[in-house]
Amino acid sequence: MKIKRWVFILFLCSIAVSAAQPTFRPVLQIKKVSDLDHKNIIDDPVWNNVPSHRFLKLIYTTMDIRRLPQEQASVKYLYDSKYFYIRADMIDSDIMTTAKKDGGHFYQQGDLLEVFIKPANANYYWEIYGTPNNLQTRFYFTSRSTVGLPSSFTHQDVGIKVYSKVNGTFNDPSDRDHSCITVVAVPLSELNRPHITKSHPAGTVLFAPGEEWLIFSSRYNASRYMPAQELSCFPQAFGGYHATEYYAKMEILK
Repeated sequence: MKIKRWVFILFLCSIAVSAAQPTFRPVLQIKKVSDLDHKNIIDDPVWNNVPSHRFLKLIYTTMDIRRLPQEQASVKYLYDSKYFYIRADMIDSDIMTTAKKDGGHFYQQGDLLEVFIKPANANYYWEIYGTPNNLQTRFYFTSRSTVGLPSSFTHQDVGIKVYSKVNGTFNDPSDRDHSCITVVAVPLSELNRPHITKSHPAGTVLFAPGEEWLIFSSRYNASRYMPAQELSCFPQAFGGYHATEYYAKMEILK
């Protein structure tokens, strides 16, 4: 009987994993705009014409597939001649972080927007953070196989900008907050710098029309109004935020 029970459990696990496997990559059109004024970047009307993509829960069980998080969020993307922009609009009942300076592992400290940017046909990629108090971290991995090595989590200041707008009282658990908007601006000079890759003799995959890139956005949400920290993302993923097989494909427009 014990053997049959374990066979049944393994069968259910295989169904869960199979159901969570991506059947296709979403294709997102990334529009190029005139250079944005960073002083008014959140309220710039250009965002009104940019498609919005809804976050779903990170998959732990089959019940999480296509399930919305308790506190919902969405993400938009565009670029100009200098930066690639990621904007997240997030419902947040308790906007908080204990992070004090750039370069930290902010997922251990509270609310956080994460962005993963990767060439489709090369192994290297970035993990970039933006907090509600405008802090940033930039980690760079030569491949997914190096994630977790102490040497891979080395922050460098490459000119990333973070702009957040809080609708509530930051770091005050005594009341109930409403929402937070965060925009992360990644310099194209960082994405276009030389890299080691066999698929491109020049060593660089340019962030430009005609090149294939992947994008993934995720969130850590801590709130005293929820029983546990909530993880959500777009596209929905199984197995963690470094599961690059779930990342969306970007069609970079001229």
